[in-house]
Amino acid sequence: MDTPLQWWRRQGWGRRTVVICLFLYVLYLVVVGLILPGWLRGKAEEELSSLLGRTVTVEKVSLNPFVLSATVEGFDIADDRTDTLLGFQRLFVNAQFWSSLFHWRPWVREISLDGLDAGLWRGKGGELSIDDILARLSQPAADADSADTDNADKKSPDTVADSEPEQQDVAPEQEQQEPQEPQEQPVAEETPTGEADGAQQQESPVPALTVDVLQLTAGQVRFIEATGEEPVTLTLPVEFKVEDLTTRAPEQEDNRYALNIEGPDGGTLEWSGRFNLLPLSTDGQLSMTQVDLVSFAQLLRSQFDFRIPSGHLALSADYRFSAEQGQGLTVSNGSLELDNLVIRRAGQEEANLTLPRIAVNGVSLDTVAREVMVPEVRISDAVVKAELDQEGLDLATLFLPRNASEEDDENTEDSAGAPWRVTLQTVALEQAQLTLLDKTVNPATPVALTNTNLTVTDVTVGDQISWHWQGDALLAESGQLNHSGEGSLSPLNVSAAIKADAIPLPAFAPWVKQAVPITIRSGQASADVKVDVSGEEPVVTVSGGAGLNNLDLLEGNGQRFARLAAMQASGVSVNTAEHRATVANIDISGLDLVNRVDAQGRDLVSRLDTGGGGGDTGGPAWRVGLKQVRVKNSKLAHNDASLSKPFAISLEQWNSTVRNFDTGGGRAAITLNGKVNGNAPLKAEGTVSPDPLFLDLKMDFQSYGMEGLTPYTGRFLGYAVRRGLLSVNSTLKIENNQLESRSTVAADRFFLGDRVQSDDAVNAPVRLGLSVLRDSSGMINLPLNVSGDMNDPSFSVAGLVFTVIKNVLVKAATAPFSLLSSLAGGKDLEQIAFPAGEAVPGAETRQNLATLNEVLSKRPGLSVALSGQTNDEDRAAFARQALGEQLSEGLFRGDWPGEQAALADSRWGKRIVKEFEKRFDTDSAELGVEGRDDQADARRAQLAWDRLVEAAAKDVSAQTLRTLATQRAENARNELVEQHGLDAGRVRLGEPAMDGKLAGIQLGLGND
Repeated sequence: MDTPLQWWRRQGWGRRTVVICLFLYVLYLVVVGLILPGWLRGKAEEELSSLLGRTVTVEKVSLNPFVLSATVEGFDIADDRTDTLLGFQRLFVNAQFWSSLFHWRPWVREISLDGLDAGLWRGKGGELSIDDILARLSQPAADADSADTDNADKKSPDTVADSEPEQQDVAPEQEQQEPQEPQEQPVAEETPTGEADGAQQQESPVPALTVDVLQLTAGQVRFIEATGEEPVTLTLPVEFKVEDLTTRAPEQEDNRYALNIEGPDGGTLEWSGRFNLLPLSTDGQLSMTQVDLVSFAQLLRSQFDFRIPSGHLALSADYRFSAEQGQGLTVSNGSLELDNLVIRRAGQEEANLTLPRIAVNGVSLDTVAREVMVPEVRISDAVVKAELDQEGLDLATLFLPRNASEEDDENTEDSAGAPWRVTLQTVALEQAQLTLLDKTVNPATPVALTNTNLTVTDVTVGDQISWHWQGDALLAESGQLNHSGEGSLSPLNVSAAIKADAIPLPAFAPWVKQAVPITIRSGQASADVKVDVSGEEPVVTVSGGAGLNNLDLLEGNGQRFARLAAMQASGVSVNTAEHRATVANIDISGLDLVNRVDAQGRDLVSRLDTGGGGGDTGGPAWRVGLKQVRVKNSKLAHNDASLSKPFAISLEQWNSTVRNFDTGGGRAAITLNGKVNGNAPLKAEGTVSPDPLFLDLKMDFQSYGMEGLTPYTGRFLGYAVRRGLLSVNSTLKIENNQLESRSTVAADRFFLGDRVQSDDAVNAPVRLGLSVLRDSSGMINLPLNVSGDMNDPSFSVAGLVFTVIKNVLVKAATAPFSLLSSLAGGKDLEQIAFPAGEAVPGAETRQNLATLNEVLSKRPGLSVALSGQTNDEDRAAFARQALGEQLSEGLFRGDWPGEQAALADSRWGKRIVKEFEKRFDTDSAELGVEGRDDQADARRAQLAWDRLVEAAAKDVSAQTLRTLATQRAENARNELVEQHGLDAGRVRLGEPAMDGKLAGIQLGLGND
């Protein structure tokens, strides 16, 4: 038998070649199928672990030398945070040697990756689980780049292309078996050394390659968010498949791809289409269906304060992209739907936003034309709940990142091209519910817009921003709100038409009460206005009308102070640029306004004044004009509880008109009529101007029941009013802050009643004063003139009026005859003189008594007291009478001629002198008259008579004088009663007085 060597030598070169090929093939099978897999597995673990700084394990590497396929199983890059940073169960690559040889380029039948598992972790500081790997890879990459740069001059463009990382990753076996692709491309032109890399990337063609199937199955990507207190994991199943991948002249069905990602809690993302590499282009469809947003929102828990407890997303779009010149990305048939989306703030149960459905349809985008078109956005049955507190509106911060820092503004405009143009044809909000809970008021108060519909159309965002809109809603459950308009920015120009009907004012009561202590118990507001806002410094103009109905206002103490049946303002015009507001007509009906003065003396305005004060805002003063204000069937009331007894007065059936009121100048005409306390007619008319204050008013009212004045008469006069009717005719003028009033006051059958204890009451017989003023018909007519300086802090109209009335009553009570003198022809009848020494009235006395009777007949409420008086004249009269009787007892007994005749007769003169000498026991020379002629004798007789009368007067007894005084009063009474018919009950005798002021009677008045 031949030895193997002998056999080998005996064989020819043909058999030797076959044997050598068989040997090499067996060696290839042994090396590739048995030896190389183990070596590659160990080498891969060693090199990758060293490169990444992580433990890399590969369970198994298999190579099939027959079909040129490779399988890697159990690949894993360890991570202490995610367990597996990157791994897969199986990677299978099946190369097509014969196909590659036939097509003269690499041809792969299948590349399949199964069980991909990728995990990414992020910590509280924002660090990632791959930061250490990126740091390790960055330095070697920099060194490699430096080495490539140094050797750039030594390499041709083809060599550079052959040294690409993608080419280096090809297994050695494949490099040996795959034939070199013919040089079909033109040789690249030589370029400068520094530009070789850039030219290679931009101009070198993509290497020829075909892959029948490229797919990923049963893959997953895990995101672990550890920035919060507890880590949150999101796992996304991933699958994709690319069929007939080729880099050379693809057919219609080549390069088709499909990507499928499943959401962690349902829903899928499907991405399919076709692409081409030369030139780079792709088109296809992207769709997401029923993607549950809850798990995705978990990743945001640590960065944002909102939570998404429910919500599903669906979207779809057709797209096309091309890198060719003049082309870009276009998107068409885009749609997006959000279902049952709920967003709430962390830590609270109630949702801030509930969006049952948001639908966006027909979206298109063109990056070349820089246009975005959205035909329709429809939001249905949305529920929005917001809260306002001292820190602001919660929705304004709901979507802001936590710990967000302020950064410098950056210029985001794209200076390389024209601005984008975005068009929204229709944005519709349907049946939305919007609720704002305002916690800045106490108690916290909600205000709601329900059944809200809003349609915004023709929204264009480009060089300018413009839009149209219309909408309606229910405000506070019952108020109907309609609005529409159009607007634009740059420059700002917005026009709106707003119509509100039956807006319930109690819904806004807490805000009003916070500013002013007023409670809105009921009321409705309406408005129909047009609002325009324009300009860089916006100017606002408002025109239209507004109204109030069934308004009921209470003070903070719960007392009603205003009620309004209806108010309608028409022809309203407001212009902020001109600082002017005008109203053509204001019609008010059923107004019931009450001003209450409390026990502390505070009126309504004082109680409502919170002390905030508008003050000077620093801007121009507003000019307000009211062309016509009409008040119908209304009521004004004033109640004063600061008096000992509450006072109340009202103006009912109040109708008034004000025309041409203007704070900028001019005087408005005012007319007013009504009934005081419901039965005393009041009329007033005049002119008024607010600045400076001017008032010229004529007023007349009749038959006011004065019983209501008891609180004031009790305080200032000390008596209640028993009865009386008051009528006033007055003119009032205010100019330069000076008040001037002239009035005629008539009080019919005005009588005081019971006594009222008051420290402020006048100390005077006011009842008598009233009787003095009251005429025979029971009427008191009193001129009342009042003036005062309104700049005086103590100025008070009521105080002035009562001061004047009090002064008149005091004068009437304390000096009644001075007031009655006009009734007596100017005579002062307080005293009526009698002839000296006489008790019987003389002619003049009778005339005065007749005048007194006339006065008393005109003042039936007065009674008169007659007090007889005597004085020195009466003593002298009695002395003269006694002396005459003494002198007549002598020679001329019984013939006393009287004082004047006796002094003129020399015989009586001598007798008088002798009586002097006898009475005083002295000589007549003491009289100091010299001579003995007739003139001296007459002078001597006169002096002697005077001395005798003086001495005799001292001898008149008091009883004589009292008797005379008493007789005078009695005779005067008899004269009044018997001669003039005066009621005897109205005349009484007073206490007689000796040595009084006059010889006669002193009159005193009393109230009957």
